[in-house]
Amino acid sequence: MKRSVFLCLSFLSIFFLNAQTKDELAAVRRGNTAYQQAEKLHAEALQLIEKGGEVNTRLAKQKLEESTKLYQNAEIFYRKGMANTKNFAKANYNLANSLYRQEKYEDAANSYKYVAEQKENDKSLRAKAFHNYGNSLFNQEKYKESIDAYKSALRLDPGDKEAKYNLEYARKMLQQQQSQENQDDKNDKNDKNDKEDKDKQQQNKDNQQDKQDQQQQQQQRQQQQQDKRQLDALQQNERQTQKKVAEEEMKKGGKSKQEKDW
Repeated sequence: MKRSVFLCLSFLSIFFLNAQTKDELAAVRRGNTAYQQAEKLHAEALQLIEKGGEVNTRLAKQKLEESTKLYQNAEIFYRKGMANTKNFAKANYNLANSLYRQEKYEDAANSYKYVAEQKENDKSLRAKAFHNYGNSLFNQEKYKESIDAYKSALRLDPGDKEAKYNLEYARKMLQQQQSQENQDDKNDKNDKNDKEDKDKQQQNKDNQQDKQDQQQQQQQRQQQQQDKRQLDALQQNERQTQKKVAEEEMKKGGKSKQEKDW
């Protein structure tokens, strides 16, 4: 995606805003200066990276670190420049550029959106703000919202080739995102079905085990009952045998006494 940002350095309209104090004007100027210096270092770093090599890479890293500090300073100055005049369009726009370069895409998007939606602002500025608003959303992977922003930019500036390119690229990324989400949903559904199948299999296994346990317990009870009946039968036989033996002994005892009397 082409990620260019547009800095507005014109001060003509600033002096027509009576609400803008001298201190605020000075802060905005210092913000512009810091931003310009940061942009210069940023561009030099990118050139070094393209050349390649260990030395160029190290130098590029240093320049990027320096540019980041300058973007941070620019942000501070722009915020001071809007301490009282918060609806100052160009300061908001330049603040958004500073935030964007720091990769603070959510904050940048809010500032770009504010500028873009103020219909009293310059048409060209609003178009650039919508364009960069789309870029900020794109970097947050909010492709659907970025498409709407690029469309708004093109309605204000139909000749913006970068906005056209970014619009098509965002559409492509949205399709990929939706395809991935659909695939993720499908995978989640398959995982859910697999889990349900496993749970069902486990439940069947548990039910089968419970059934086997119940059958085993029933067999044990039946065996215990059978063993008890056999034991009772043996005990009954034993009692009957003892009773017969006792009766026999009594008979024998009676005969011996009679013979003795005779």
